[in-house]
Amino acid sequence: MQLLSVTENILYFLSGFGILQGILLAALLYFHPKSDRSVNTFLALYIFCITLVMTMPFTINVNAVGWQNSFFLMPIPLLPGIFLYFYILSFKESVTWKKALPHFIIVFIFFFATYWNLNAIAEAYPNAKQIPTEGLRRSTTLIILLVRTVQQFIYYFLSRKALKSYQQSIQHLFSNTSRIDLHWARFLVNGYIVLICTFLVIFPLLLRFPEYFNSLLLLNMAVATPYIYMAAYKGFIQPTIWQVQPGVNKQTIEEEIQEVEQLRNQASNDRASKKPKLAENKIDEIVNGVIELMENDKLYQEPELTLQQLAEKLQYPYYQVSQAINDGMKKNFYDLVNNYRIEEAKRLLVDPKNMNYTVLSVGFEAGFNSKTTFNTVFKKLTGLTPTEFRDQQRISAVAV
Repeated sequence: MQLLSVTENILYFLSGFGILQGILLAALLYFHPKSDRSVNTFLALYIFCITLVMTMPFTINVNAVGWQNSFFLMPIPLLPGIFLYFYILSFKESVTWKKALPHFIIVFIFFFATYWNLNAIAEAYPNAKQIPTEGLRRSTTLIILLVRTVQQFIYYFLSRKALKSYQQSIQHLFSNTSRIDLHWARFLVNGYIVLICTFLVIFPLLLRFPEYFNSLLLLNMAVATPYIYMAAYKGFIQPTIWQVQPGVNKQTIEEEIQEVEQLRNQASNDRASKKPKLAENKIDEIVNGVIELMENDKLYQEPELTLQQLAEKLQYPYYQVSQAINDGMKKNFYDLVNNYRIEEAKRLLVDPKNMNYTVLSVGFEAGFNSKTTFNTVFKKLTGLTPTEFRDQQRISAVAV
């Protein structure tokens, strides 16, 4: 029992510290002067709601509240998924509270369902100091928890879908996405599912070992503490696409992404979009123009080249250029430009005149502005890193 007490104290400390930090970090994210509130409002609310979930073991065990009156806390675990989804969605479109409101209907339903269920358990076990395991085994309780879990998984998949859609859209618009780091956004989404699964593992243990109720519940909450730190830190340092791409603003990005998504939906669903489908001769004309600009003018050597800039050179609307590249060349804009860059890099790497060039210099000369992106794209297209490719070519030349 003494070991259990020490464990509980450690977990209380970790969770309590995480709660305090979570509240402060959420507030800083929202009130930071350089924060883009159209995006970070939802991240701050997401972190704040995760923090509220962490407070539940403390609040429920406070005598002034007690588990019998904790119904107002029970819908809180439904909120993080909603705010996570809106945070990811806000990368590519404006999310208004009017648009968000229908997503909270289930929260209100859940509130009344848990209120009724806790009252029923409290009447059956009036002297229980903590939620009795018999109450947790009630069919009503299990149904409520099942609904909660399903809702959480739904918003996890919605967030993943929104993130994937966003990634595909920016690859249709920009040739360089190295400063648009989506790895941490994936961490955010995947971390959410880890929190859900942690509870799904711990809940059966609560039923099996009720004497460890507090420790197990606190352990579940303590898992969230490092996640909150990382989410908040990345939220501070990660800029939005309109903050890192020169010559664009939020409204322009949103409009272009919506247009690109319409074109992608048209292609995948084979239905008419708001813009008429391009005629074959116009597709050929645009494609030939793209090839000429890439091969003769070497437009791909512009590191921050965008679809809009290419469209202006061709004197066509950007959505028609995007459609022509997709349908006529079977590529998105990102892959098209980086294919040309890799071919240029390969030419530079095997040219004897460039023997003294570093691999990084070659990457910059070809149009990349990030060593990581250059290496990643080069290996994806050739199966080798730039250094391996150069060494292989030198060995082949010596053998000949």
